[in-house]
Amino acid sequence: MQRTRTFGLLVLIALLVTIYTLTNSSRFHIIDEVSLFAVTESQALRGAIDTNAIAWTQWVNSPGEVLGAFGPNGDVYSKKGPAPAFLAVPWYLLFHIFTELNIGLGQLQTTLLWNGIVTAVTAALLWLTARQLGYSDRTGMALGLLFGLATIAWPYANQFFGEPLSALSLLTLFYGMMAWRRNGGWRWMALAGVGAGVALATVTAHAVLILIFAGWAAFEGWRQFRYASSPTAPGNGIFQALAAMAAFATPVLLAAALLMLYNFVRFGNPFDTGYHFDAGEGFTNPLLAGLWGLLFSPYRGVFWHTPLLIASLIAFVPFAQRHRSEATLIALLSVALVTLYSLWWMWWGGFAWGPRFLTPLTPLWVLPLAVVIEPLTAQGISLGKKKRARTVQNPDTRPGIPPSPKEHSERGEQFPSMHPLRTALVWFTGVMALLSFIVQLAAVSINFVNYEIQLRSLYPTDWNDPLRYGPPAQSLADFLNSPVFGQFKLMAQGFVVNSDLGWLWAEGEPPRTVVLWLVVLIGAAAVITLSGFLVLWWRMTGTSQKSAESIAAPTFALVVLVPALVIATWAGEVGRQPHYGRKDTGYRAIVRDICRTVSPTDVFVNVAPNSYQIPMNWMPGECKIDIPTYGYALDSLRHPETEKVLSRLIQQYDRIWFVTSGVQPNDPDNTLERWLADHAFKAIDTWYEDYRLVQYATAVRLSGVEERPINQALLGRRAEQITILAVRSPSVALAGKPIPIEIHYRLEAPTDQNLRWFVQLLSGQNIPLALLDTGPDDNYTIFSELPVREELIERAGVLVPANMPEGDYLLIAGLYNPDDEGARLITIDGPDFVSLGAVRVVKQP
Repeated sequence: MQRTRTFGLLVLIALLVTIYTLTNSSRFHIIDEVSLFAVTESQALRGAIDTNAIAWTQWVNSPGEVLGAFGPNGDVYSKKGPAPAFLAVPWYLLFHIFTELNIGLGQLQTTLLWNGIVTAVTAALLWLTARQLGYSDRTGMALGLLFGLATIAWPYANQFFGEPLSALSLLTLFYGMMAWRRNGGWRWMALAGVGAGVALATVTAHAVLILIFAGWAAFEGWRQFRYASSPTAPGNGIFQALAAMAAFATPVLLAAALLMLYNFVRFGNPFDTGYHFDAGEGFTNPLLAGLWGLLFSPYRGVFWHTPLLIASLIAFVPFAQRHRSEATLIALLSVALVTLYSLWWMWWGGFAWGPRFLTPLTPLWVLPLAVVIEPLTAQGISLGKKKRARTVQNPDTRPGIPPSPKEHSERGEQFPSMHPLRTALVWFTGVMALLSFIVQLAAVSINFVNYEIQLRSLYPTDWNDPLRYGPPAQSLADFLNSPVFGQFKLMAQGFVVNSDLGWLWAEGEPPRTVVLWLVVLIGAAAVITLSGFLVLWWRMTGTSQKSAESIAAPTFALVVLVPALVIATWAGEVGRQPHYGRKDTGYRAIVRDICRTVSPTDVFVNVAPNSYQIPMNWMPGECKIDIPTYGYALDSLRHPETEKVLSRLIQQYDRIWFVTSGVQPNDPDNTLERWLADHAFKAIDTWYEDYRLVQYATAVRLSGVEERPINQALLGRRAEQITILAVRSPSVALAGKPIPIEIHYRLEAPTDQNLRWFVQLLSGQNIPLALLDTGPDDNYTIFSELPVREELIERAGVLVPANMPEGDYLLIAGLYNPDDEGARLITIDGPDFVSLGAVRVVKQP
């Protein structure tokens, strides 16, 4: 039956991955996801671990709500556990191979499919866990489908949170220990240790759950030791226990050591995780309030968002009777996790769907339903038909382990007839499963964030003290305001405008419905095909083993190819979403132009916090060279960490690509642009619809360059008099790069004229090939406001065209008066410019 089981596992994973892909929104929902993704992006593209691309998230309503912390050098690092971000890197790099082909695949969008893979694998592992407890493959398949499609695991499979990985790692830990308890062997404990290590590196607080697992294993080991016939013999007693203990502890200790190293690299302290406990974060919430909120409140109550768990709670009683030890472990884990997050200051998890923090134990909460499902999947069992149960003799050769359903079957026994109460539980479970499926389908079809925003108007935040914000819809009297009902309210307000499906959206005014029919048609065909394979597998499990093992290799291949085809189709189509910009317009056009001439000595800085997803989605594919990205807000320079970073950047990189969104040049609120005007050399400033692309040269190319005295006066027709004292500019420039030019000058007499600088790069025939036109101090001031007879500096940049032939060229500078018919100021000798010296242009290496 092993080949049949493998086929069934593949069908389960393929079907869930297909459904998750078709219901993926291809976009972030809350900023927590962005923080994790930024780590994945940094690690995949540059081998770094910072989240500087979203540094603006550090300055929000409350210090307790920021998504990261500053390192000693001003860099930003996520406070989230690193495992989810790091383990997603191979998936990111896999699609990076295709996005680099520049065929319209979005790097961010494809990476967001990762948790769908994780959750589908978790469903398969739940099946195998049920097998460890002795249940049939059919029961395992049913449990996998219930977990994957009728719990909050489905919505979180479509988001970039760490909770899906927590669920997989904790279930791996549970599975490994179950297998060790039944089969023995240190390898199973090693597997459990790997699960524990990943869980710890995902959420440090999972250490509480790991201790419970360890305590349970120690107790079970003691029981087996007590019953062992020869405790001192190898393979028995103390030697077996020590081997299992070492196998479990090694990956856990390794994960802990790596986590401490990760913290040390980021913050210089192995015990600093980045959480802001001194600013309001912590386990400070009243316990009863958190318990009510997580379990029963209409806003985040687990039974509201996954009604199936009501049936699971009832089924826990017969499950505990059959599997007392495992049930005890699940109960202890549940009490610990629920209590832990009931105390957490933001127990509701922010803008999230349901009790996000309880997602990790969802597979274990579905597991008790095996006792309800097993009789329905066993051969010869029908509801209400009485069959006599045989008495079990000699239940197990391993001490302390009760007989399993599989062991009953192997002895030719039949399950007892369905008691009326069990029949009622079966029907109740079916109803709850259907209801849960509907709830999850609504959650993935409609953007729940839209209703969270509506709730804020019904239950407004006290902005004087945001940390005191109480989550809404806490009372049972507010049940109609529950997000569960909110999804259906949003449907009534407009399904398409509130759609959270990547292949369906509204655009334009009035709104026009856009449907990616290719995704719909191929997706529907895939679901039908895989459902057919599932039915085929189900029937085969009731046939002879020879018949069941006759599945051909091409069938296996087809099961794998179907979800791959859906993913490829989906990824190729959803890039058209307007959320990620239109090709060759706006921000996407900026990305295109940056990537055409980018070099390893460039850095990308932006003040476009509402459009961060555009470069995240398109730059990795368009740019053949991956450069660091720093994303700030307009007022970020009011914080010393930003200046520390920018000061470092202008010493490390010779060009800064700077992008703003919806901000006019020289806006007084744009603190970054003001700082760059004082420390860098603007070369170009171009509008792309509502976005601006500015290129700055830095002083890197001026390193070791001495000032060259000039001491030439420029005179105007309206008594303007300015002396050019000296200049600093490189003697060699790179084609396609801006030249930094530092002009030292002095205003000899007061003037009321609005003079402007021009700087040009001339050919041998004195034809301008590149130029800059700017006011003093990069247009931040005017000549009439400049101090008289003081040495001043004008920083200018001239962008050398990328196709300029190598050779010697001339740099000139001068002033003109736009209020005097553009008349240029002239030197005493007559020319209307000052020569700044020759520069040799060479091609970039």
